[in-house]
Amino acid sequence: MLPKRIMRLYLLIISLTLITSIGYTQNIRLSDIKDGANNYRGKEITEKTGGNFLVPALLLWPLNPMVVAENSKVYFALTKEVSLILPRARGKIGFEYSYVFRTERNNHLRLYADYFIPLGQGDFAVVLLNVGGGYFTDTKKSGLFPQLSMSILAPTLYDNLALTFYIKVRQTFMFRKEEANIFDASTGIGAVFFF
Repeated sequence: MLPKRIMRLYLLIISLTLITSIGYTQNIRLSDIKDGANNYRGKEITEKTGGNFLVPALLLWPLNPMVVAENSKVYFALTKEVSLILPRARGKIGFEYSYVFRTERNNHLRLYADYFIPLGQGDFAVVLLNVGGGYFTDTKKSGLFPQLSMSILAPTLYDNLALTFYIKVRQTFMFRKEEANIFDASTGIGAVFFF
């Protein structure tokens, strides 16, 4: 069972996510985003919702929950992911930072690439299966990992920014055989930039 302090932190993060998402969605209607020629009326929407705050907020918050299994022990972690979709690409590259709640080697850094397999699309979002891999380090040990995730890619009020709601699992294999491999699973919201 998780310690009470971590459970309180987890409940606080979930509460803040729910409160801000409810407050944010009440300010925007799809009809506000488009005019007759499908052009954005960004100035009006920004004034209504405080949209200038959205980009820095997505880069810094929310931190997403993650479970890390290493050496037959399970740890709670918070992670933040930012990714980039290049023009005409069927995938993305990204960076992820995770803080693991334990006494040593708390910081995990990952660089990765994912290939998109579209599963469905609608007027507002795309459901994707992401298959990829990347490089891991915690500054003391390093390795490579394959990863698999299911995500929903949804647009924001900005042409070059989207949100992704995801569930991800991965297995990290260390370069040195004597070091323990790491399994982790995470869920949450990430920022995706288009160029």
